[in-house]
Amino acid sequence: MGSLALLGIVALTSLGAYLVATQRLGWHHDTLPTALGETLECIGLAAIFLACNLAVGGALVFGFRIFSGRFISVYGLNDIALVLLSLLQAMVLHSWRRSR
Repeated sequence: MGSLALLGIVALTSLGAYLVATQRLGWHHDTLPTALGETLECIGLAAIFLACNLAVGGALVFGFRIFSGRFISVYGLNDIALVLLSLLQAMVLHSWRRSR
């Protein structure tokens, strides 16, 4: 499926969520920019966590190679789970910061 089709699907579901939130749930549209800002903060934190996780993972792989003399592939770090776990880390840290 093309990336344009995926963007269309996401746009339609986002519009549907907006309509349900404003018309059925009574949420105010004027708080949406704040929510978008918080989301961008969380995505930024996720990017930082991902970079740190990749750096630590790479250091561990290369350290293991040096000290054990055995080969371990760096490609093990190329996993979508690392992205999702980094996002989870960011969401927890962001929520923790907001709860103070």
